[in-house]
Amino acid sequence: MKLSHCASIVATFIAPCILASQVFAQAPASPPVTPWPKDDAGLKTLGTTLIKDWFAKIVANDASGVAASMQPCMQLVAFDGATDFALSMPRIVAIATKSPEITDVIATRCGDALVTTCLVAAGQVFEGESLSKDAVARIGVWQFVDGSWKIAAWASLSMPATRPATSAPKFPGDATLNAEGQAMLAKFLKFQQTKDMKPFDAMLADGMQVVNFKGQLVRADLIKGASRAKTQPAVITDARATRCGDLTVVSCNLSMGQTVGFTSLPADSVPFIAVFQGTGDTAKVIAIGNTNKPK
Repeated sequence: MKLSHCASIVATFIAPCILASQVFAQAPASPPVTPWPKDDAGLKTLGTTLIKDWFAKIVANDASGVAASMQPCMQLVAFDGATDFALSMPRIVAIATKSPEITDVIATRCGDALVTTCLVAAGQVFEGESLSKDAVARIGVWQFVDGSWKIAAWASLSMPATRPATSAPKFPGDATLNAEGQAMLAKFLKFQQTKDMKPFDAMLADGMQVVNFKGQLVRADLIKGASRAKTQPAVITDARATRCGDLTVVSCNLSMGQTVGFTSLPADSVPFIAVFQGTGDTAKVIAIGNTNKPK
C-alpha cells in the first residue's frame, strides 16, 4: 500500500474525530432547568408550599433558613417603609410572627418569576404594638436561583390601627439604578394617572398581580380600576431599585390620591413597591404592592 493512500485512510478516520471534539468543546453549558409545574393547579401548590415554608422558618426563628429563602437583591415593603436584605432580617425576627393562617393563595408565572399573593392572619407585634389580626394581603415574587426558590420582593399590608409616619429607607442603594427604577415607575404611573390606556395595558405582564386595600387583584382588575379612577399625579420619593436577574425591584414612598366611586385614597406618602421584568421600552410590571388605604 502506498504511503499517500495510508495517509488518506488515517485522515478519513481522524478528521471526524477532530470535528466532533471541536463541536463538543464549543457547545455552551446547558442552563439550569427551573422545575415549573405543568398547570395552574401546580403553580398554586408550589406557591402555597413556598409561602408556608417561609412562614414556618420565621415562626421557628430559623434565621439561616429565612436568609436562604431570600435573594441578596430582595426588597421588603411594609407599612413603615422599605428594607433591603440586610435590614429585612432583624425586622422579620422583631415582628414576632405566630401561628400564621395562610389562605387564598394565587400563583402565576411571569417569565422566570413566580408571583404569589395570599391572605395572612398572623397576630404580629412590631415594636410593642399589635398589628391587624385580620387576614390581610401579601405579595411575593420568587425566582429559582442556585437550585432553590428564593424571594426577590415581598410586601405586606399588615399594619397597626394608628399608622406611623412613613420613613425613608435606611439603605442607600445604587444611585444610578435608583434613578433608573424611579424613571420606570414614573412612566408607568403617568400612563395610569392620565388614563393613557394603550401604553398602560402594554406595560402589564400577563400573570401580573397586585395587592392593595381591596385585597388581591389581577391584571384585568387593575385595567378596569385605572379606567374608572380619578387619579392625582404621582409624587415619588425615596426610590430604591435593585436588580434580580431580569427583574428590577423598585420601592418608594408614593403620594398618589385616587377616587373610585365612593372610595377615596388620600394623597399621603406611603410605601409602595413594583417589580418590572425587562428594562427600557420593553419593561413590564409583574407585581405591585400599594400600602395606601382609605382613612
